[in-house]
Amino acid sequence: MRNLTPIRFTACFIVATLFAGSVMGQQKAIEWKSLNAEQQQALQPVKEKWASLPPERQARLQRNAERWSQMSPEQRERIQKNRKRWQELSPDQRQMLRIRHRQFRQMPTAQRQAMRQAFAQFRTLPEAERKALREQFRTMSPEKRREWMQEQRKKKMAEKPTDQ
Repeated sequence: MRNLTPIRFTACFIVATLFAGSVMGQQKAIEWKSLNAEQQQALQPVKEKWASLPPERQARLQRNAERWSQMSPEQRERIQKNRKRWQELSPDQRQMLRIRHRQFRQMPTAQRQAMRQAFAQFRTLPEAERKALREQFRTMSPEKRREWMQEQRKKKMAEKPTDQ
């Protein structure tokens, strides 16, 4: 199983959210012919089953198609790559990512922000160094990982200038 970084996890979750079902309030079905040309083009993969989709899913897909039309080509390409990566994951990997995302969303805001900052810092490292850190982390036991994370936090706290 591939080791997924927090940014990959977040990207996968966004893609999953765009294409996964969720329960909303009761809505009327949306007729395919009521969609504009851009929406129909974006939703072409689901055209044949459109009428059988629940109205809530139709509405969500319509909103996503509208957002899609507002995206830059770079944003669209990134989302397509992320969607492809998501589809290539095994069901177990997808479930693990859903769980991790749920855990991330349940963290206190400050902790989530600290994780985002740590990942942003990680991304600035040279590729070889990132690869070495990934391998080192992957081979650690869960207990060793926790210890390593605590050491990193202590180092970071020691590096922070104190306001006196």
